[in-house]
Amino acid sequence: MAPVHHLISRQALLTPEATAVTFKEEHLSYRLLDERANQFAHALLGRGLGRGDLVAIQMERGPALLVALLGVMKAGAAYVPVDPASPASRRDFVLGESGAGLLVVDSTSAAPDTPAAPVGVPVLDLARAEALAHRPTSAPDVAVSADDAVYVLYTSGTTGNPKGVVLEHGGISNLLDWMARAYSFTGADRVLQKTPYTFDASVWELYLPLVTGGTVVLAEPGGHQDPQYLAQAVRDHDITTLQLVPSMLRLVLDEPALRAARSLRHVFSGGEALPRELQERCHAALPVPLHNLYGPTETSVQVLTWTCRPDETRDFVPIGLPVDNVTALVLDPAGAPVPTGQVGELHIGGVAVARGYLANPERTTERFATRQDEAGRTLRTYRTGDLVRQHPDGVFEFLGRVDDQIKIQGYRVELGEIETHLRGLPGVRDAAVVAEPNPLAGGDRLAAYLAADPAGLDVRELREHLAARLPAYMVPAVFRTLPSFPLSAHGKLDRAALARASAVELTAGPTGRAARNETEQRLLELWAEVLAVPSVGVDDDFFELGGNSMAGLLMIAKAKKLGIVIKPTELFRLRRIDAIVSARG
Repeated sequence: MAPVHHLISRQALLTPEATAVTFKEEHLSYRLLDERANQFAHALLGRGLGRGDLVAIQMERGPALLVALLGVMKAGAAYVPVDPASPASRRDFVLGESGAGLLVVDSTSAAPDTPAAPVGVPVLDLARAEALAHRPTSAPDVAVSADDAVYVLYTSGTTGNPKGVVLEHGGISNLLDWMARAYSFTGADRVLQKTPYTFDASVWELYLPLVTGGTVVLAEPGGHQDPQYLAQAVRDHDITTLQLVPSMLRLVLDEPALRAARSLRHVFSGGEALPRELQERCHAALPVPLHNLYGPTETSVQVLTWTCRPDETRDFVPIGLPVDNVTALVLDPAGAPVPTGQVGELHIGGVAVARGYLANPERTTERFATRQDEAGRTLRTYRTGDLVRQHPDGVFEFLGRVDDQIKIQGYRVELGEIETHLRGLPGVRDAAVVAEPNPLAGGDRLAAYLAADPAGLDVRELREHLAARLPAYMVPAVFRTLPSFPLSAHGKLDRAALARASAVELTAGPTGRAARNETEQRLLELWAEVLAVPSVGVDDDFFELGGNSMAGLLMIAKAKKLGIVIKPTELFRLRRIDAIVSARG
């Protein structure tokens, strides 16, 4: 299987002047994209970086990001995505553990408060890299094989730090080849690329259209958080292919612009369980196929897929069947196959399986293994931790987890990572984090339980402590205290019993500052409703009062009906009613 960038360069030879990338009013042809990526690859080689090296990339979404990603591949290196919005400590950990030989940034698109690189990490700013223009536009002579690493993606870990997953070209190329054939992608397709590139769902959004002659339409930075923007982008840019996590799909389906779009051919959903009722809503709203995708970060994005059926009689939405060159096994704790129809743990085998965890051989040995397939060939496998049942027709049904890993708004979260940071706080004897139904915006939210005296804790300080170390989606929405935790008969934490325990919920407590005008008063009442608190002050922080991103999007939708338009980026940046209203003028 040819490396990813070879497939894209091949397409550039076939359709050099076709539009490869669109971003706002900017359009990049296949020829220009390929040439600029070649120049960037030569610049990396000139710095002594090449095959087997890691290059960190910290950039906002835009054409320069694609140039950098492809340029790294052409140099034979692998890229390490770094989220500019991550806390500095988490970003520094990724750069330090990966040992990336370079950090690529673009100061023209970076937010003003984007942190600088740690001391000792070389930085290449694409906005100031004048030397790129003098580099050769021809492809560098670097041999890259299907077994070479293509990217290292950091995902939540159980030890308090994220872990890096090393993926190879062969697995990604296999996925792109399968998707192109399975969904009949052509040069007429236009994919809305809105998933942050720090998550693996972005991979096929970025590269599938480029290997089939289509167009990548890059959403504006922050656009992935705005249902109205996404729906309008589908209509304005004649998008044929849209991917959304179920929690966002639920919101986007309410947008008139999406229902008015006539270009859509496919809607893909993944990242968390797809509820049956949401499948039915989607079929009722959109006359296009809905595809359910399944795949952990440790595999090449999607390894099982299912095209939902409007006349489906099952009471669940299957996660589907394996893609080509992927084997799905249902095994018991001893590693033996379980009979069809019985519950077991899903193990994925074949070309899609990652190389392992970077600089973590113990964890790699724990989750990855080799076994013989039915033909006697050696098969590399990954133990997913997902409980499934395979039905007689071969279809797989997802049933839950064997451990404490969960998905929140499509993001993978290891609860142990959050708990580790909470246990380090003064006065906290123990900590447990669970997912519970979100009464504010549907789906699930994180709730933290602390074995501690509530009198000694400040919920604002708890949130600030975690926000300095974890991404925003990993900060619990609520914090509760108990004198001690309920235990099972074996003396272990009984997570299911936490919700029944008489816990004390910690509240930030509103400041009570009154509204100065009618707009602030309407927002005060709306925030109190959405956050389920008795009262709110105009200088209270939405997120310190227990709000999260999905609750924020719900509030924004309700505010719109009152004639108050708030962009998601404004809410996440300003966070307070007085600041939001003042910014509106």
